[in-house]
Amino acid sequence: MKDIFDDYLIGFKQFDKEPSLDGTLYLLKQFGNPEKDLKFIHIAGTNGKGSIAEHLNRALIDSGYKVGKFVTPHLISTNDSICVNDEPIDDETIKDLIKDLKKFEKKYKEEKSKEFTRFELLTASTIKYFKDMNCDIVILEVGLGGLFDCTNVVHPLVSVFGSIAFDHMDILGNSLEEIAYQKAGIIKENSNSVIFDQEAAYVIEKVAKEKSNNLKVIYPNEISDYSFDRNYQYFKYKDLDFKLNLKGKKQVENAVVAFESLQILKNYNYRISNSTILDSFSKIKHPGRFETIKKEPLVIFDGAHNPNAISNLIETINSIFKRDKKRFIVSIIDTKDYKKILDLLLSNFKDSEFFFTSGCKDKFLKANVLLSYAKENYPEVKSFESSIDDISHILDKDSINFIVGSFYTYEHIKKIGI
Repeated sequence: MKDIFDDYLIGFKQFDKEPSLDGTLYLLKQFGNPEKDLKFIHIAGTNGKGSIAEHLNRALIDSGYKVGKFVTPHLISTNDSICVNDEPIDDETIKDLIKDLKKFEKKYKEEKSKEFTRFELLTASTIKYFKDMNCDIVILEVGLGGLFDCTNVVHPLVSVFGSIAFDHMDILGNSLEEIAYQKAGIIKENSNSVIFDQEAAYVIEKVAKEKSNNLKVIYPNEISDYSFDRNYQYFKYKDLDFKLNLKGKKQVENAVVAFESLQILKNYNYRISNSTILDSFSKIKHPGRFETIKKEPLVIFDGAHNPNAISNLIETINSIFKRDKKRFIVSIIDTKDYKKILDLLLSNFKDSEFFFTSGCKDKFLKANVLLSYAKENYPEVKSFESSIDDISHILDKDSINFIVGSFYTYEHIKKIGI
């Protein structure tokens, strides 16, 4: 499928050397400042943003609201990242938006002597689309960081945080405190925030206090009676019995963060019953996150692409498939800490087989780089080099087959029929 928006955006730089919100604010002004007529939930974090967004999205739709949802990266096409009540934006609307953007490009260059970035164009036009669609509320996922992210042009009803860990250190900083401070940039004066207690939570608490922001911190001891089977996870929170369709214990944290965010929305006259929330959470499907994409043989795709996400993935695999034979197909983007990712996978699954690929785009590390590291540091583990196009020949009917390391392989794998 042709990605019209991506074909247009590819001609622009991804980042600005001196990040600011100027480009997005300029575009929004040209569009008549649609952000001022919308209500937002803003989500930041290294991992978990997408899952939290899905929990919120499903519960709000099931409560009868028209919900705009903007998440990145997309899995199949840019259209999929811009949805209203789960319906992706259509190509004709995108063409109309691009016509407007092209007019603003020249004007901006003449006035400011600079060009827009891809994400500035995408973010501003997405917000305009949600206004045109008369959305009751918009779920806005941060692209990178928070403070200078293009989405940080809104004053949300609630700012929501997933887990905060090391990633994009070249942009966000080399310490967890620096990274957390960047993400805390989405906290606004006299608003609300939610986070699950974690190492970096103190940074969020400090910024929230400085901005007179009402922060809700959720603690692990508030969750009880946890159990799971191969279909669901079960737990109790605030005397309510939760059943989650999404796999992995981190999804419990994501779910309660979403739950508390929805409680805050009730203070703004959103009618959302706890019974609707519980029902919604039990049926959520999240493509690309521990998703079973084939049953015979069993193939599970997970887009975990940094050490924190890989650690969560390992915990999930060991809780559900500890005794099963496993085979891993691994592709990693060249900006990621591939050594830490491989250390985690190879040290935890020494009895498994690993097939390393060069991914499906230029931005991936070459398979021989991954294989060389594995052979040199984990010679006891069976490791091989392969092409991502040969995945169907790699799959083992007697193993649980895991495709991991990047969301960017998802579209390609779907195209080749896995």
